[in-house]
Order: sequence, then structure tokens, then C-alpha cells
Amino acid sequence: MTNRPKYKQVLILVSFVAFFSNCFAQEKADKLFEKAIDLLNKNKVAKAEEQLLDIVKDYPNYLDAYAALGEIYYARPDTAKARRNYEKYLPDESSNDLNARVRLAKLYFASHNWDKVKLQTDIILAKLEDDKLKNKIKQRKQLTSEMNFILSNMEFQKDCLEHPKPFEPRNMGIAINSSASEYLPTMTADEQMMLITVLIADSNGDFSRGNEDFYISQFINGEWTPSIKVPYPLNTEDNEGAGCISPDGKYIYFTKCNAPDGLGSCDIYVSRRVGNRWSYPKNLGSNVNSSAWDTQPSIASDGKTLYFVSNREGGYGKSDIYVTTKRKDGTWTKAKNLGNVINTEGDEMSPFIHPSNTTLYFASDSHLSMGGLDILFSRIENGKFTKPENIGCPINTSADEFGLIVTPSGKSAIYSSNMAGGYGGKDLYQFDLYPEAQPTPITYIKGKVLSKATNAVLEADLQIININTSQLIAATTSDASDGTYLLSLPLGADYALSVTAKDYMLFSENLTLSDTADMQSYNKDIYLLPVAVGTDVVLNNVFFDVDSYQLLPTSFAELGTLVEVLTSNPKIKIEISGHTDNTGSKEHNQTLSEQRAKAIADYLVSQGISATKLTSKGYGQDRPVATNDTDEGRAKNRRTEFRITAK
Repeated sequence: MTNRPKYKQVLILVSFVAFFSNCFAQEKADKLFEKAIDLLNKNKVAKAEEQLLDIVKDYPNYLDAYAALGEIYYARPDTAKARRNYEKYLPDESSNDLNARVRLAKLYFASHNWDKVKLQTDIILAKLEDDKLKNKIKQRKQLTSEMNFILSNMEFQKDCLEHPKPFEPRNMGIAINSSASEYLPTMTADEQMMLITVLIADSNGDFSRGNEDFYISQFINGEWTPSIKVPYPLNTEDNEGAGCISPDGKYIYFTKCNAPDGLGSCDIYVSRRVGNRWSYPKNLGSNVNSSAWDTQPSIASDGKTLYFVSNREGGYGKSDIYVTTKRKDGTWTKAKNLGNVINTEGDEMSPFIHPSNTTLYFASDSHLSMGGLDILFSRIENGKFTKPENIGCPINTSADEFGLIVTPSGKSAIYSSNMAGGYGGKDLYQFDLYPEAQPTPITYIKGKVLSKATNAVLEADLQIININTSQLIAATTSDASDGTYLLSLPLGADYALSVTAKDYMLFSENLTLSDTADMQSYNKDIYLLPVAVGTDVVLNNVFFDVDSYQLLPTSFAELGTLVEVLTSNPKIKIEISGHTDNTGSKEHNQTLSEQRAKAIADYLVSQGISATKLTSKGYGQDRPVATNDTDEGRAKNRRTEFRITAK
């Protein structure tokens, strides 16, 4: 009994000493921690890390030190160390430090630890709905959206890993690849020429200090020829990279950095090929380039729609995809952001518009992905981009994938990788692309444009227009030195081919591809007639319903081209003539032919052509150009033409 008071006094003394020691230890740890934070603020990260490690060694329950170490390793990044320190900082659900918990959730997500991802996101979402914390948590809506995105991405990754896409990459061989790094390939619509960006390491084998140049390989007799460096002035002693060759092979759009005429750190330039020579590169100007970083162009087959990447101010994220359009005078419209269907708060890079103009492939780190940059694709429907789809795994991995292109046929894709077994650096690999990720396949038409009078080669403008939509599908200018041209033809539609050249008559032809899946290409030399009084031209893409003189909308594309010809040649006057086959009475055919000729003249007047430049006349069935004994012959006889009457 007498010992109890004494025991009580000892307990009180021990408790007091323990309390004093804990307070002293806490105070000392706090001072050490303040010193570590001060070092971090002065960007002395290594010394701060050393200080923090000493703290957790001597004071293993000092949680804030684990949080600071987690931040250091997360930024480095050292994911394993970051995860371990955040776990010690957040041993249970009590902590309301949502920033650290969000980072821990992302670290679990990166390592595919689905159960722990779900646990952390559930804790975060519950705290965001806690009434006691609602007024204390900033950016509630953003955090909620971010956590829901992580959960969605987790489900995507689980499904992707459970349902892999067929993927068997094949090295493209020693003719294409080398001990250097090859990447960002593009090719012409006939798949006969490929442009490659090649990074050659410095004398110490360091690629980061190397130099980029362009190389070209030709597909001859079923094989790619050894790639050859493109000569000056396209390549220089400086870096030229991230280029694309136009589908017709006439232009190269590319990136050049720190150039004397540059507007920013990196700008987009263009060089034109005439014969075997490339022109001196031209800066695309301030409507396209900015004071920021502009790079990775991809030109559509219409020859005027250019996609590229920029990190300029006013975008949705770090780097976005933009688009600009070339005007008739060769200048470019003000670049426009593609919008938040494609662009995110992260990075969007390496756009590739397929020559069919139906599918855009690009890389992003902020859509549903396997981690890092993933390849995605978006369809173009009614002039708008659809929600991007991930191309799947194992094509995409937790590493960065970008710079993928799809061959014009749509059957295979080419990308760059440093996977084991290559020739050195990064190599180009080709693989068969599964059907759901394929674009509309294309074929092509190519040949020469020549004068029918002299057989001389001509520099002419050629266009492919979708007859049903009046959309420009492909455009090119034939080579002034040899008359060659190449135009893309997406399958599944009907097209109007029109060819114009100064002092020559309009040439037109109808190309029907709506009922075929045939990949057969077309080789056609086109002969133009000189502008001369009395010369007749058949309007092959002007259409009427049977026994009607109402112009069908499918006629407007060709008549639009005729409007341009008449506008650019103000002295020309024409007679528009209508013709029929011999089906029906002669009187009816005469009236119908007159009505059809007048309908065309009236349409041209409605488009701004002076009526004084036009006359119309019907010839009925009196001027056949083929037999009326066959369906094919009668179809040729049912036609409209125009004739030069004055110039």
C-alpha cells in the first residue's frame, strides 16, 4: 500500500520525461525538415534528398519526410522509390493529402497494380464527396474527372492486355536501316518512294548530339533500294527532320530549327521537286509558324490541307495538333487547333493523315492508353473527327510509341523501334494492320500530261473531285520537266478528273470506283488540246436524269472547273451543245438537247459568268460520235460539249 503513491510518482516522472523527449525530438526533426525544404527551394535536390533520408532513418515516424522524398522520386522519375515513400506517408485512409494520394494512384496504375489503383481512387473519390472537406479541397471537379479517367483507363488496359491485337513487326532490312536511327517515314501514294528521317550519332556514338538528315529509298522490282541522302539545298549542315513527302511525290514539308529566317525555335518549311532537283526550302510563314515550336507536318492528298504539331500558347495542353489550308495563291490560312476531340491537356504528336483523307493517326499521352505516348486513330466523318481509338496492344506498350504511318493500300503500317535485333539505334519495322484499324484503301492514277498538237510535256493542274460531295480529294501539278503526275483515288466513290493548263482546253474524265474493291492502279497519259476556235470538249462529268434537263448535283464539280477556266480566260466565248442518242422521236430528242444545253448555260450565268460569253444549242441525234446499236455507243452519244467560238 505504501508503495502505490511512489509508483504513481514514478509513472508521472516517466511520462513527463517521455513527453519532453518526444517534444524535443519533434522539434529537432521539424528543424531538419525545414532545412531540407529550404534546400529543395534552392534546387539543391541531392543535398535535400540526403537530409530527408537522414530524417527518416533517425525519425522513422516523421511522415512529412516520406512525402518530400516521394515528390523528389516522382519528379526524377524513380517510380519504385516514389511508390515506397508515398506508401509510408499514407499508411492508412486518414490522410487528406490528396495530391500525394493521386500520385500514388498513378504509380500503381503505371505498374498495372489494379487492386491498389482501385483502393486509392475510391479513397480519393470518397474524400472529394466528404461534406466536411468540400470547402477545403480546391479543383474538386478536376480531381474527380482525373480519378474517373484513371478508372476508365484501368479498365481499358485490362481489356487491352486480355485481347491483344495481331502484331508481327518485320525489320525493313539493311537497305532502309543502318547503324544510325531511322524514324518518321512517309511514302508516295503509289508506294514507290519513301522519305526517312535519319539521325546519325556524333563521333562518340551519342545520338543526342547527332545530326538529322533526309534519305530517300525507291521500291524497284519488289525491293527497297539502299536509301540515299537527299542533296543540298534540302539537306544542309544543320538539322532537317520530321519531314513528310506529299502523296504525289512533288513536295517535302519538314521541320528546321534555329534557321536565320525562322519565326520560332523550330519552323515548318517546304521544298518542291522538279525533275530530280529539290528547290531551296521556303518558310511557310507566320500564319503557320509561331514564336514557339512548330513541327511534324503531314500533308493531305488534296495538296492543300496540312496538319502539324505546335506547343504555342492558346492550345489545350503541352503540344497540340493544328491544321492549315493552302489558298489558290499559294499562301496559307491561319493555323487552327483541331479541337478537344483530338487534343488534350497532355501531348499530341506525330500526326499522319492517310492519303484517303478518311483517317488521322497520331500519338497522345492523355487519351486512353497503355502508358506514355500511344498510337491512336480518328475517322473523318462529315468533315468532323470521331472520338479517337487506341490502336491496341502489343502495338502500344507502357513506353512511348509515335511516328506510325499506314501504307496507301491500308493493309500495313510502318513505325520506328529500338527493339532488340536491329541494325543499331532505331530501325523501321513494318507489320500487317488488323482490319478495324485500316483506313479506306486507295489506288492511284499516274502518267504524263502532254500537248496533243506537239507531244511536248506540259505543266498542268490536275484535280480529283468526289462527284457526289463535290469535295476535292486529290490535287497535283504535273512536273514541268517531264510532265509526270500522280493522284490518289480512294476506293468506294465516283470521281471527276479535271486537267487544266494555260492556253489549253479543259480535259475531263469520269472515274467510277463506287462499286469496286479493286486495287488496280491506272496509268494514263493525258493529251490536252490547245485553245483554238472550233475546238470541241466533251463534259464527261455533267449528268441529267433519264429524259430530263434538270442538272444533277453530281454535275456541279465539273461545271465549277469550267467556271474557273472561263474566269481565268476572259476573252474566250463558248457554245454549249446538247446531244442525244436515237432513242425516241427525233423531235423530242431535239427539244431535250436544247433544254440540256440551256440548263448548263443558265447554271454558268448563276455562277457569275457573263451571258455574253455563252450561247447554247441542241443538235438532237444528228451528230453521233459512236454507233447507236449498242448501249455503250448510245451512252457516248448522250453528251454535252462546249466549243470555243472566240478567243
